Amino acid sequence: MDTLWYLGKLALALATGSLFAKLIGEKRFVRTSATMQMVLVWLLLFFMGINTASIENIGSQIGSIGIAALVITLLSLAGTIAVAMIFTPATEADKSSTIAKRKEQSRIRYFWDIIKEPLVLIGIVVLGMISKLFTPLFNWFDNSLVSYLLYVLLFFVGMQMVQRNVNFKAVFSNKRLILLPLYTIAGTYLGALFVPLLLPYTVGEVMGMLSGFGWYSLSGIMIGELGYPILGSISFLSNLLRESFSFFLIPLFGRLGRRYYPAAVCCGGATTMDVTLVLLSGHFGIQTMVASIFHGVVMSLSAPLLIPLFF
Repeated sequence: MDTLWYLGKLALALATGSLFAKLIGEKRFVRTSATMQMVLVWLLLFFMGINTASIENIGSQIGSIGIAALVITLLSLAGTIAVAMIFTPATEADKSSTIAKRKEQSRIRYFWDIIKEPLVLIGIVVLGMISKLFTPLFNWFDNSLVSYLLYVLLFFVGMQMVQRNVNFKAVFSNKRLILLPLYTIAGTYLGALFVPLLLPYTVGEVMGMLSGFGWYSLSGIMIGELGYPILGSISFLSNLLRESFSFFLIPLFGRLGRRYYPAAVCCGGATTMDVTLVLLSGHFGIQTMVASIFHGVVMSLSAPLLIPLFF
């Protein structure tokens, strides 16, 4: 019920933004809505860093279970990318690549163009962590603030959908887009099959820990309440890392070309309906927004249903 209520509030924010754009005129505040989305993403990343640094005994947790969470995350993302790419034929690739033209034919500049945005985004998260760990400036921080920022972000996303005339029918007329959530689930569980080769956990335990699909707060709490506090902590960090890696991978795939949209959206998991939505639409075009929202909603509904099956 909490999941449905959360999704309902996100949908309301999106619908309110769309209605507002229709009322004031589709051509007004176009630049403002785009700028506000960028600013809000930066704020969300900064507060993500603060939230991470606020975890009790974060130093000892990272030392004891961080390696396990990192290995699980990397293998699940590898499986996700592999499945998404295998089921995305090269013939479906959009010829209009999003890669920026290289200047002066410099490979160094080309590489820098690919990684500079992900580095900036990761730097904002790190700045938030440092600000919380080494200064008292954010002792007032409450995690509920992140939810309110998400609602405001979805409001401006709703405005942009009207301003750009996004077609909701596109996702339902394209089988490849409809199947994106299945690619995410299959790829995540594919990666889970290899974890027991490196770590002392069963395939079922790993699949359960990964079934948050980036929704770290839900997965950690649910698994802990099911009687597995250590696995809950690993799941929390693993899903948090998945969301964090998405902020690097989405711009990276965006620079490589439109064919990589399925891989990018599948890496984002449940976050593609809110936190990473702006990144996806910015790098792969506004026409992908509906598919990203659809994918995120399905993954968010799947997480609370799949996690208990493994414990």
